[in-house]
Amino acid sequence: MGEPIGIELEKKPRLKFIDMARSMAIILMLEGHFTGAALSNDYRKSEYLLYNFWHNLHGLTSPLFFTVTGLIFVYLLSANNEINYFENIRVKKGFKRVRQLIFWGYLIQLNLWSICKSVYYGSEFHLEWFYAFHVLQSIGVGIFFLLLIYGIYKWIGKGALYWYYLTAGMLIFICYAYLKNYIQIEEQLVADHIKDKPSYIPIGAPALIQNLFYGEFSDFSIVRYGGYTILGGMLGSIIRINEKNALKAWFGLSFILIGLVLAIFSQGIFQSIDLFTESIGMTEVGVFEFNSTSFIRFGQVMAFIGILMMVDKYFNIKSNLFLKIGQNTLPIYVIHVIILYGGIAGFGLTPNLFNRDLYPFYAFGISVLFIVLFVIFVKYIEPLERFYSKIIGIFKFKKQA
Repeated sequence: MGEPIGIELEKKPRLKFIDMARSMAIILMLEGHFTGAALSNDYRKSEYLLYNFWHNLHGLTSPLFFTVTGLIFVYLLSANNEINYFENIRVKKGFKRVRQLIFWGYLIQLNLWSICKSVYYGSEFHLEWFYAFHVLQSIGVGIFFLLLIYGIYKWIGKGALYWYYLTAGMLIFICYAYLKNYIQIEEQLVADHIKDKPSYIPIGAPALIQNLFYGEFSDFSIVRYGGYTILGGMLGSIIRINEKNALKAWFGLSFILIGLVLAIFSQGIFQSIDLFTESIGMTEVGVFEFNSTSFIRFGQVMAFIGILMMVDKYFNIKSNLFLKIGQNTLPIYVIHVIILYGGIAGFGLTPNLFNRDLYPFYAFGISVLFIVLFVIFVKYIEPLERFYSKIIGIFKFKKQA
């Protein structure tokens, strides 16, 4: 669900594949969410080949979204490596962006309808869902880590920036392997009625903090998705250093080949690591293999970005509207949550109009319809923003240049 969420590239000739990547990320997100909310459970079965394809493609959306977030942010951040940390305008804008994303992330989780009903009937407030850690918060914290790692790099002053992001990304993915193993054990204890509920981490911490890591509402835990953002930062640093080579065939092919190696061989590699760590008593059975999916997905994202590099090299992409979609991902994301899930107001298309109960043709048709509507929205976003500022003007999106 960066940067994509709204950071634009410098006003100079663009590497269009970067804009294409974030446009594809937000379009896939829209398609996946609208189709996912509408498609009947009767068709969510492995025997349907089309569903299997859609399910796998939908599973790639979040890794792509978070990776592209880190890629674009660090690509811009590292443009002026020679200046001091706090003098870098991208650092200042980055911290503002972190606050903005976290603010909007929690705001769209409000349910004013539920709150009003509680006030009217004098019933107890239930605000556990407000503390959920979702896409925007996870991206915001991910960008904070990108800035923190960049600060460490500037402070140490040695080595290439991408090594710092690679090291941090690998550490987070290793931590997630252990966390995933812990989660599976806790959920099994609950399923076997040994415990009433899992022991969330950090144990005893407020729900707001637990949901960052492992809580009742932590689908986009920073441990689960932060690795994509940080490894995306590694890619952004590599692309910045090799900017002159970014549209050469060998560079795009390198991304494709490395991505395919990760996608094809990650599971086997982690199985071998597990055999070693189990033999020395370091881990239990299959701990690291649990997280091989993260590396498989990252490899698929790398290969996809490499393909976009080749498209950028061999095809003259002139669709400014398509590229503009990726430059407005924050307003697109926020508005789609309000429309589809009832963010802020408390009533949306689901479950009021549909709730996993439509035939595939209708579910896909709804996705296409709303993608078209959001494309129209982006086309006329400047006059719409001026209207919004004059009439409402309260929670501005504060675009970054």
